[in-house]
Amino acid sequence: MRRFAAVPPPLRLSLCLPLCLPLALAALLLPACAELRTPPPRTELPLDLVPAAQDPFRSAVRLAARDFADQAAGLNGRPAETARAAARLEFLAQAIATDPRYSDFPPGMVMALRGAVAEVRQAIGLSETALPDQAIGALAAAARAIEAGGGSGGAFPETLFPAGPERTRQRLAEPGPLPEAAIATGRLEEAVAAMDREGGWGRRPGGLSPLGAMSTSP
Repeated sequence: MRRFAAVPPPLRLSLCLPLCLPLALAALLLPACAELRTPPPRTELPLDLVPAAQDPFRSAVRLAARDFADQAAGLNGRPAETARAAARLEFLAQAIATDPRYSDFPPGMVMALRGAVAEVRQAIGLSETALPDQAIGALAAAARAIEAGGGSGGAFPETLFPAGPERTRQRLAEPGPLPEAAIATGRLEEAVAAMDREGGWGRRPGGLSPLGAMSTSP
């Protein structure tokens, strides 16, 4: 009977290495690949900021352009509407900057909207370190509290509105000229209209028409 010599342990290890290494590397890389494939969480916009809108994205764009037209002169004396306008601006800036569905907008649009957000935050006394989702929720809640005749306590958390409730309400009632917000939202409305007219949606990887593609929350 034919016999086979036993393979010494060191040799067996050397034979296994070429097979084991790719498997080990794959085990390390698979979680990273899954993370890359996972889309970023979508910023939500409370429904009362775009009431009865069939297309919340375009509704938010249209309302933002209207709110900040003429450097936001129409917001003077309307603190609740100023809070809602600021929340919609926060949403648009975050969505266009991070959501691949809106990748068709030029990079300059992102920078313009970020500058507008910084301008509005400074004007109304909203903390510059607040996360967009925090800002959107707090501003929507502030608008509801103001219209309900409240506006103190939890409606203006100190971590987000360090000036306090009364001073923040005053700032919302008199946001002052907001030229960067006027320019950015006007450009955004023009860009959406041009992309609709020319079929410009979806030309870049991940770019899709925003129709019905936005998350809203109650």
